[in-house]
Formats: sequence, structure tokens, C-alpha cells
Amino acid sequence: MEELSTNRDLYLAIEALSKTHSDCERPLEHYLLALLDSSLHFSERNDVTLAEFYDLVSSSFTRYVPAFNPDWRAQYDKLPHDRNDYAGFRATLIRQIVDLREMDENGTLKNEQRYFGVSAPRKSYWYNFDPIGYLECAMAGSFGGWEPSDETGRQFVPGPVAVLGTDGSIQTANPEDLHQPTVQMPSVTWEQFRDFIICGQIYE
Repeated sequence: MEELSTNRDLYLAIEALSKTHSDCERPLEHYLLALLDSSLHFSERNDVTLAEFYDLVSSSFTRYVPAFNPDWRAQYDKLPHDRNDYAGFRATLIRQIVDLREMDENGTLKNEQRYFGVSAPRKSYWYNFDPIGYLECAMAGSFGGWEPSDETGRQFVPGPVAVLGTDGSIQTANPEDLHQPTVQMPSVTWEQFRDFIICGQIYE
């Protein structure tokens, strides 16, 4: 792979995963469990390089999947998901894993219309339920890099979309107003990584 240095480079690299893992049958819960496990190696740092970031998201298609921790259910509301450090990233990821486990248990993941948006049992909203779709939406919604001329399957959708505001709140916006320029990305902070996975959940 060529060296990654911009959000555009990263978008195209992540989109390429849809081809290399087109036969992926790993549930999103298992993908996120693998991502959580691999991220622990960097927990003492403030950020990761772009290459390390890509390795984390790409290797989670195939790396070891640790067991779901049932204690996370009771911890859900106490987890510091609004923090901007590794603890906040980890908490957000664990809450997503719990959401997916509970949506699987109550049958929500069998709903053929789920990609139009569904509520998890704990009331968080979801649009994306497979690793490839989650990653593409995470990238497009957080770092950008997509261009309308790309043959990646992404198009402007009619009507407003959910986006992450500068204050961390979920807001709505016209998708045609959300184009982001190509920018240099020397590293990814945990706050940015947290925003990335939030967009993986809610961005369309």
C-alpha cells in the first residue's frame, strides 16, 4: 500500500477494504471486539499514526475476537463515553458492542429495514450493521475524503443527514454542504477516533 498522508488517502484505503473483504461474514459486534482488543496496545498514547490507525481498522477483519464481557451491560451508563482520551474512545466502543449484542438478542438485527435506522434497546440510534458499511460511513462522516466522482457507491442522499457537531452533539445537515477538503493527517487522536466510530454508527 502507498503511504497514507491525507484524509483522501485514508478514505480510498478504507474503501478498498470493501473489495479485499467482500466475502466478510464477521458480525459488526465481533469486528468491534477485535478493534477494542487491538487498540489496548496504544492506550498509553495520545494518538496513533495514520498507518497505525489504518492497521487497527483493517486488521480487525481477521484478528482474534475476544469474548464479550457481560459486566459491560451493568457498566453501560457509567462508562465515560464523553471523554476525549482513550477512556472515552474505549467507553464509546464498549457501548456500541453492548448495543449490537442486545439488538441481536431482541431480534432487531433480523429486521430487513434496519438500514433505514433503528433504535437499540438503550435508545441509541443505528444505521450501519456490517464492518464494511460501518467503516465507510465512519470515514465519510468524520474525516471526509470522499469525492462525488468516486465510484464507491456513495451518493448524496435526499434530505438532511445526522452529523456530529463540533460540541459532540448529533445534529442534522444538508449532505451537499458537508464536503470536506483534502487535508494532511499526520496522526489520529483518541477524540478523533471516537468521533470516527460514532459516525460509523449514525452516518448514512
